[in-house]
Amino acid sequence: MIIGLAQRAAEELRLRGWNVVEVGNYPFGVIPESTVYFRPGTDEEGAAHTLAAQFGVRALPRFEGIRNASPGLIVITTNNWGANVN
Repeated sequence: MIIGLAQRAAEELRLRGWNVVEVGNYPFGVIPESTVYFRPGTDEEGAAHTLAAQFGVRALPRFEGIRNASPGLIVITTNNWGANVN
């Protein structure tokens, strides 16, 4: 865990015009690299790819542990956040 990373990422997202509704930590395992998750078949997919391109991270469909979370993109950041910002 990197202290303050979620908050820093949220601020960077907001500066680029993204609406950040909630900030927290994902406590249920290790995510190997920063990822934007979306619900397949929704408008979220295109938005996820746009956000991922802006921040140099990957975009993937939601996995089982977050599949039923509130609608919207879910960004989980890791130590590579910000390494490839466009």
